[in-house]
Amino acid sequence: MEMRETERFVRVGRSYLLIVLGIALLVPLVAGFVIALVMSDGDFDVEAALMVSALMAFIVWLWILMSIAWGGFLGFIVKKTKKQVAGLPYHFDSSFESRGGVLYIDTDQGVIGFISAYNPFEVQIFSAARIDNIRSAGSAMTGYRFEFRLDGKKISMMTLISNKIVTAGSSMGAEAISKADTFVGLLSAAKQRAMQLKAGGRG
Repeated sequence: MEMRETERFVRVGRSYLLIVLGIALLVPLVAGFVIALVMSDGDFDVEAALMVSALMAFIVWLWILMSIAWGGFLGFIVKKTKKQVAGLPYHFDSSFESRGGVLYIDTDQGVIGFISAYNPFEVQIFSAARIDNIRSAGSAMTGYRFEFRLDGKKISMMTLISNKIVTAGSSMGAEAISKADTFVGLLSAAKQRAMQLKAGGRG
């Protein structure tokens, strides 16, 4: 089976940026003018409309920034794109979803799939030979995660996000570290398999 590999990893898609900019610019402007028109009582004031638009922009931009930071902006598109994975010719026996996106691992074929939260319209497919610097990371203050680089770009997948300090010795901390270590092992196995296939070793 020939792998349909993505040529270049794209973390942030153009369509995503256009939607963000469109919402950030148009929604406050339109909402501001509509609200000002409704409140004008027949005497529309452009200056008042711009002031309302500025207030709406602050609210909308704050919401967008928070949503982007937590990977939740356009999350409904990520859910839709996830449905495409079942139709792909790979055996993704492991997967993990974090605020940065969704990772899929096929250790048998040495393939990984990734849906970036900031490029949610496509499932990107890669030979695991393209990943390196696979490791567990984190602390009680920053949370726990596993990390790797894909085409030189760092991807962090949080295994625990909490609004309180969680020590490594606690049950939550130990579970998060164990989960991170598990995926480090899976990614390493997928990379090893991909290198074997690349070298022509099918055994």
